Amino acid sequence: MLSYQIFFYLTTGLLAANALPQVKLLSKLPKNPIETPAPDVWAWGVHPNGLGYKARNSLTKEQCIKNPSTAGTVFCRVFDYSYSVDICIKYPEIASLKVCEDAIYPKKFCLANLVLLTANGCKQFKTDMCAADVKLAESENCAGAAEDITFLQCVGDAQICRAKICDKRVSNKDFCPPLV
Repeated sequence: MLSYQIFFYLTTGLLAANALPQVKLLSKLPKNPIETPAPDVWAWGVHPNGLGYKARNSLTKEQCIKNPSTAGTVFCRVFDYSYSVDICIKYPEIASLKVCEDAIYPKKFCLANLVLLTANGCKQFKTDMCAADVKLAESENCAGAAEDITFLQCVGDAQICRAKICDKRVSNKDFCPPLV
């Protein structure tokens, strides 16, 4: 009895699926698009029953501004807008993007987000940021920080003290604290 029910449901389902018309959507650009540059801005489609549709290929500027998490994505790159420092701090992932390029960040924020070393808003704390992490201190981005680093910043961390960034300030590595 159970096998008949299974057979019945399977055959009914297959017949119903094949009986429905299969819609083949075709996307193509109209001959006279209403906007330029149409290929980059709009997505066009033609439905078999003659109805067409158009949809924006990105978000509107207002949508981008209201949703900071979309900044820098393909949906919002075409717009020119910027956020306040507060928004850029609230969303650290956008702090290095163009929308936050004019923001000047507090030192605490920059030291908590060392990936912002090259961001305009953290340039004034470059030396402090380079002195906070050994890998960063030895990177190309910290090349100019060796001029500004202080003796106390160097001897404050055993690994930083032994890094190339401190060679100018602590030439005698005996002054460096012991490695633990």
